[in-house]
Amino acid sequence: MKQVLIIGAGEEAVRFIRLFQKTAGFQLAGMLVRQPSPIVKYQAERMDIPLWKDVTAKSLDQVDFVLETSERLADYLNPANCKVEIISEQSAQLMLAFASEEEKKKTSTYNNQQFRSKALGYLHEGVLCINRQGDILYVNEAAEKLLGHKKHRLLGKPINDILPGSRLAESIQKRERFVDEQLRLPSGSDIVYTSAPIEDDQEAVTGAFAVMKKTVDIVALAEKLTDVREVKSMLAAIIDSSQEAISVVDENGFGLIVNPAYTRLTGYTAEQIVGKPAVTDIMEGESLHMQVLRTRRPATGARIRVGKHGKEMMVNAAPIIVDGKLRGSVGVLHDISELHELQDEVQRARKIIRSLENKYTLQDVVADSESMQVTVEQVKFAFNADAPCLLRGDAGVGKGMFAAIIHNESKRRHRPFLRMDCTSEDESKLDKQLFGTRSSNTIGMIERSDGGTLFLDDVDHMPLSIQKKIVDFMETGTLELASGKSKQVDTRIIVSARQPLERAVFEKRFYEPFFEKLKRITIYIPALAERKEDFRGLLSTIVHKQNQQLQSSVQTVSESSIDVLKEKKWLHNVKELEIAVTEAMMRMEKSELRLEPKHLQHSPQKPQASGGTLQEQVELLEKKLIESALQANAYNKKATADQLGVSIRNLYYKMDKYNFDGSGMQDLS
Repeated sequence: MKQVLIIGAGEEAVRFIRLFQKTAGFQLAGMLVRQPSPIVKYQAERMDIPLWKDVTAKSLDQVDFVLETSERLADYLNPANCKVEIISEQSAQLMLAFASEEEKKKTSTYNNQQFRSKALGYLHEGVLCINRQGDILYVNEAAEKLLGHKKHRLLGKPINDILPGSRLAESIQKRERFVDEQLRLPSGSDIVYTSAPIEDDQEAVTGAFAVMKKTVDIVALAEKLTDVREVKSMLAAIIDSSQEAISVVDENGFGLIVNPAYTRLTGYTAEQIVGKPAVTDIMEGESLHMQVLRTRRPATGARIRVGKHGKEMMVNAAPIIVDGKLRGSVGVLHDISELHELQDEVQRARKIIRSLENKYTLQDVVADSESMQVTVEQVKFAFNADAPCLLRGDAGVGKGMFAAIIHNESKRRHRPFLRMDCTSEDESKLDKQLFGTRSSNTIGMIERSDGGTLFLDDVDHMPLSIQKKIVDFMETGTLELASGKSKQVDTRIIVSARQPLERAVFEKRFYEPFFEKLKRITIYIPALAERKEDFRGLLSTIVHKQNQQLQSSVQTVSESSIDVLKEKKWLHNVKELEIAVTEAMMRMEKSELRLEPKHLQHSPQKPQASGGTLQEQVELLEKKLIESALQANAYNKKATADQLGVSIRNLYYKMDKYNFDGSGMQDLS
């Protein structure tokens, strides 16, 4: 067996490969191409030919012939050092020409009467031949069935006896072809036939032949073709109208269809892809089409660089199997950059949602316990009755959340909801916040909440003088503006108190008329110890919220952790529970998906003796969160602000508040 090495990868090389694959006694040792293109690699893989990128005199010891086509062996090494026989490009072209002539001679051997007779016998159309005298010389099996006679009863008969009115004799006389002629047989069947003269090697007319088919068969075939065309047209319309980039290849990996979305995405036209190997449009990565054709299985999620600009795409592909046979592959391309943009949009939306304050509704309330269900019923009454409301309960039970719910579920939901902390000891400051000032022309919170709701938190700390001014406003609905003018203002007052106001009224620390107006709608919010049935739902809500803020992925809280949390004494109720769970989540590894008791073991059970108030613990947690976010973002303040869902200005304020060292931090704002 002679070993042949072909140098080059042009059209001539491909023709020689096919020639040697047909010729016994020769075997292809490989193709020598220094920088093979993706198409050359694809063709070599399909034809199972090794690719040589370089060559030495030693590597040629196993080669009998070197065939030069588009390149020369001298470009790779000194031919004088080689013992192998070298066939030049000119000699190669002569060999191809000689091979073509031999192929023609082989083909001509089939042009004999016996071959033609056998070939015609397999046709579904009826074939009939006559001589110059009009006598029948040949009929195939299909013609026998069509004419209703056996061959021995047809041969030698005049054509006019069998096909009266046919134009076969006219084809001989006029040397013309007559196409799609219609004729009715003596049996009554209608046929369509084509007749043409038969010529010998000297171009003399020796007879004529006819190809026949029943009219009903042609009509049925036409209907089938029409149906096929309609289906094909419909599928093409569906593919073309799709916004997804679609590519279809045949079973050999050559392009069949690409839609307009594909051409827009890749920059390639249909003419550049159809009929070309599946690797044509790939700049980096493996063709998913070829993988599907090899495995006959769908492939998804592959990332490759496609198109003229090498865009990163995510590709899904599936085999096309018809009647159990692999007929090709269809692929759908997605621009990764669009997916990244969508992910960014989702992140921005989450930040916006987190930044919206007090957008609570009744659906946010966990009320599996009986005590909380009673509270929910009272809240339902409160948002339907547009009157002042008093919320009672310990610190951290969620009085602010319920005030927001009452506003958001009431008819005032589309107007402002403002919250004011009444624990300030500065009476003048509280007065300015509520009613504004003439000197600086500042608008107070009562006026700003016109049409909406004003929530006064911890109203039991408010000075009596300000309480009296609020009562005056509530009775008249009139507000003295900073400009000196009066204005009618419609504001609903909701207040919260930690201590029983009855005792404060008795001790003259709370203005009794104010209490009388508030007590008409009084809602008690139970402490955490009174609603242990709500723990599971509360923990689920806290984990979901903190997953977004901490960029973590905790999925659940173990039963043993729930038991541990239920046994603790939560002096600051839900707020303290949230702090404990948040700190536990901060101690978890990224790979941990379930919160366990080991994560809770350092959680504070009660405020420390010194500096352990709820506000101080909240600030401590906030400082830890900011510090963790800064470290995670390499002290890039813009990225840190984005992660925490706050503005750059707010982040600077909090960093100053907690005395962060700004040296070495990136601004990028």
